[in-house]
Amino acid sequence: MSEAFNRAASVPSARVVGALGRALRLDVPALLELRAAAAGTQRAALAQDAVTPAPGIGLPIVQFDPHDLEVHPAIDVLFDGGSGAGAQRRRLPQYVRRQHDQELDKIVEGAVEGHSGMAVLVGSSSTGKTRACWEAIQPLASLGWRLWHPLGPTRADAVLNDLQRVGPRTVVWLNEAQHYFGSSRDVAERVAASLRALLANRQAQPVLVLGTLWSEYATTYTALPSSIRKDLYPQVRELLAGRLLMVPERFDVLAIREAQVLASEGDRQLSHALKYSENGLLAQYLAGAPALLERYRMASPPVRALIQCAMDARRFGVGENVPVDFISHAVEDYLTDGEYASLGGDWLAESFREAGRSVHGNLAPLTVIRHRKSSPPGGGPCEASVRLADSLEQFGRIDRSPYCPPQSFWSAACELMESAEVLSKFAESAIDRHRLYWARCLTDRVVERPVDASVLTELAHAWMDSDPGEAERLFLKSAELGNGSAMGSLGYRCEERGEWERAKEWFRRGAESGDGFSACELARIYSELGDLESSERFYRRAIELGETESLGGLARVLADKGGDVDEALTLFQRSICTLVRQTARISMVSLEGDEGLQQSGVAPWTSRRESAGSARRIDEVGDVGDYVRFLEVVTAAANDGDVYGMRCLYYFLRSADGVAADKFLESAAQGGNSFALVELAKELKSRGDLVRAESLYRRSIGAGNDKSLVALADLMKESGKFEEAESLYWQAIDSGEIYAAHRLSRLKEERGDRKGAEGVARLAADAGHSAAARALSEMRVRRGEGGGLWPYGLNPDGTPSSSIR
Repeated sequence: MSEAFNRAASVPSARVVGALGRALRLDVPALLELRAAAAGTQRAALAQDAVTPAPGIGLPIVQFDPHDLEVHPAIDVLFDGGSGAGAQRRRLPQYVRRQHDQELDKIVEGAVEGHSGMAVLVGSSSTGKTRACWEAIQPLASLGWRLWHPLGPTRADAVLNDLQRVGPRTVVWLNEAQHYFGSSRDVAERVAASLRALLANRQAQPVLVLGTLWSEYATTYTALPSSIRKDLYPQVRELLAGRLLMVPERFDVLAIREAQVLASEGDRQLSHALKYSENGLLAQYLAGAPALLERYRMASPPVRALIQCAMDARRFGVGENVPVDFISHAVEDYLTDGEYASLGGDWLAESFREAGRSVHGNLAPLTVIRHRKSSPPGGGPCEASVRLADSLEQFGRIDRSPYCPPQSFWSAACELMESAEVLSKFAESAIDRHRLYWARCLTDRVVERPVDASVLTELAHAWMDSDPGEAERLFLKSAELGNGSAMGSLGYRCEERGEWERAKEWFRRGAESGDGFSACELARIYSELGDLESSERFYRRAIELGETESLGGLARVLADKGGDVDEALTLFQRSICTLVRQTARISMVSLEGDEGLQQSGVAPWTSRRESAGSARRIDEVGDVGDYVRFLEVVTAAANDGDVYGMRCLYYFLRSADGVAADKFLESAAQGGNSFALVELAKELKSRGDLVRAESLYRRSIGAGNDKSLVALADLMKESGKFEEAESLYWQAIDSGEIYAAHRLSRLKEERGDRKGAEGVARLAADAGHSAAARALSEMRVRRGEGGGLWPYGLNPDGTPSSSIR
C-alpha cells in the first residue's frame, strides 16, 4: 500500500487501487478510471524524459493506441437504450495475466537488458494474443522505445523494403504473422531470413520482434521434412524454433479468479463477459461481441430480419434454441414491401447461411444447433433450431424494447409453438402490449394443451387488468387442477364482490392445498367474525406455509385472547423485522430496478459482494426476529454505506420513531445518497414544502438517478408548470422509464390533446406498458364516451383491432 502513496513510484496496479478504495470506502470505479488516466500520463512523461530515441523507423510506443495495432475492441456493456444505436467506446477491460504472460515478460526483460529477442504467440482467433503483446511492451514504452508496424504496400513488402532501417530499442510488430510469411514460399523464406539477420545484428541491438500466429499456420511452418515431403519453410522453421508461446483458448481457474477480482473492483466489461461467456472463453466473448454488433448493423435486410426475429423470440420467452421453422414463418413481416419483392428464390436459406458466418472468436449471430444422432428425451424427432449470440440477445433486449413484433410473428407463434409455457409467455407479452386479439388466441392454445396449473395461474394474473373475466376463467381452470394459489385468487375475487360464503370456501380449499395466502385470509375472516380459535389455527398454518404477513395477525389474536404475552411480543417484533425488509426490497426495486445491489452509498460505495454479505446478515437476523440484534445489524450496514442496510434502518426507524427517521434522512441526503434524497423529497412534498422537494429531486437527477425524473415531473405538474412536466416525462421515457408514458398520456388528455394522449399510450403499449392505454380508456368511459379507447386492443402495426377474437 505504501507504494500507492509514493509520488516517485510508478502508478499502482488496479488491484492495489481497488483494495485501497474499498478499505477507505471510496468510489472504486471512479478511482480505476483515474488510475488509467494517470498511467497514460505517466507513460507519456517518462517517454518524454527518457534518453533521446535512437534514430530509425517507427514511432515512440506511447504514441500508439492498442486498437491501431489490431487489438480487437472489447464489448462495451453500456448500450444506448435511448437511441438504440449502442454505445461503442474504444475502451479495453483490465488485463488478466496468464501463464504465457510470464514467459513473455522474461523476453521483454532481456530486451531491457540489451539483448535482442523474439516471441510469436500462437493460438486460435481472439484468444488474447495481440493484447498480451501490447501489455508486455508497456515497460519499454516508459523507456522511450519505438515501435514499427510494417503494413504497406503489402506486409511482406514492408518488411523486405525497410527492415534494414530498424534501429536499436525498437519493437517490430508482426501481428497475424501469416500475412508476412504466407504470400508465397519464396517471400516467406526471404522475410524469415531478414528477421534472423536483424536479430543477429549487434549494431541493431536491442530489438524485440513480437508476432501472433494462428495454430494451423504454426503447424505448417514448423513441419519437419521427410522422405515424402519437401522442406517447404526451412528459414521460417528456424526463425520460429524456440520462439513460439502457446496461448490457451480458455481462461483457467486462476485466471477466472483474477478476472472476478477485477470485475468486483468495477470492471463492467469483465463482469459482463464472466456472466455470459461459457467454458472460460472470456477473450473470445470480449473480442467477438463488438464484431457481432457491427455485423448486425451492416447486415442485408433479410439477414437483419432473421436476427431481429430471433431477438424478439428470446425477449418474449423462447428458450436458448429458437426453432428454425418458427423463424422461417415469423420473419416475413420484418421486411418492407420493397425488400420482400426484391428477394431471390432461395433467400431464406442464403440468409440463414450468412447469419451463421463467424466473426472474431468463432462467434456467429445465429448458430445452427447440431443435434446428436441419439434420440432426444421423449423419443420425438429433433427440431432444427438456431441460437442467437448472447451479446446480440442482450443488445436486442434494449434496442428492440420500444417495438412490437409484426403480425407474422404472432401468427407463427399461434400456429407453430407447442410448449404451453412458451405460449403463455407470448400471451403475457401480447397482453402487456394491448394486442388482445393475439393474447386470446395464444391463451386458447395454452388452455388446449397439457399444462402445469401454475402456468395458468400466472397467465390469469396477467389478464386481471385487461379482462377480469378471462382471468377468472383461467383461475378456475387452474383450481380444477389443484392449484392452491388460484383458489386463493378466486376467494379474493369473490370477497371483492361480497360473496362471503364462496370466498370462505375458496380460501378453505386453498389453505388445504398449501396456499399460505388463503390460510392468512381465512384466518383474518375468522378473526373479524370473532372466532379467535379458528383464526389462531389458520394464522399458524399460514406461517408454516411461509406467509410472513400472518405474524402480526397471530400476535393480535393472541393479545385479544389474553394468551402468551411473550409469544405475542416476539411475533410483533418478527413482524416488524419482516415488514422492514420487504419494504426495503420493494424500494430498491422501484428506485434501482435490476441494479438493486448497485451502491450509491452515503459514505461512499461498497461492492456488490459486500452488499450481498450485508443482505445475508440482515436477513438471517430478521428471519429469527431478534429485534435488538436486527437494529444493530442494519445500523452497522448503514454506517458502512450499504444501501440495503440504509433502507432497512430508515424503515425501521420510521416504524418506531418518526423524528429519528427524519434526522437519518437529512444526514444521508447531505452526503448525497440517492435513496435519501428521494425519500426526503417525498416527505417534504407530503408536507407541502414543494421548493425543497424540487431541489432534492434535481440533486438526485444530477447524481444520475433518472428515476427521479418522473417524480419531479409529477411535482411540476402539480405546480402548474405543464411544459416542463411534459419535457421531464419525455426525458424519463428516453432514459428507459417507460411507465412515465402513463403520466404523460394522462397529462395530454387532461390538457385537451387527445391525439397526443393516444400517441403516447400507443408508444407505451408497443414497449410493453399497456397501463397507459387502459387508463386513457377508463378516463373516457368515465366521461360517458361509450366503450372507451381501443376496446378490442391493437393490431401488431398499432392500428385499432376490430374484433376481440
